[in-house]
Amino acid sequence: MTSTTTLLTSSGMPPRFPPTSIVSINFHPNAYAPSYPVYSIIKDATHVLRPQTAARFESRPKQGLWIRVSANGFAGKATVRRWVRRRVREAVREELKVRGVSFDGMTVENIGGKELKGTMELFVKKEAVAAQWRNVRAELGKVVEAVVAMAERKT
Repeated sequence: MTSTTTLLTSSGMPPRFPPTSIVSINFHPNAYAPSYPVYSIIKDATHVLRPQTAARFESRPKQGLWIRVSANGFAGKATVRRWVRRRVREAVREELKVRGVSFDGMTVENIGGKELKGTMELFVKKEAVAAQWRNVRAELGKVVEAVVAMAERKT
């Protein structure tokens, strides 16, 4: 597996995102990056799961937008981390839908959004737990808007 993952846009500049108090963002617009556990297994030549994990990653279609949400950056109960991940994922899903894009980054019929490509990783901050739903939607709406704007500049 080649390590071509980069945090640069097609213009060679790092993507710009509005500041947000609830998530940190990594966006790889030109690459499909494996998750950290998959990457750890693939890079370890002695790992027993390496062959099937590498094959599964390589066979995954490299299309659309891969979205990962992680809440492992703060201590807390697992139920709270799962809840906040679901909450962020749902806010992103709703914001994408408003812009005519499905959760997998493909254009929704009859709305006319842009197809999104690459990998978007959202690392949830502990402030997201106490944030009100409308604030979560508003902040993630700005992030999604920036991703959609990048896709429109590429075409």
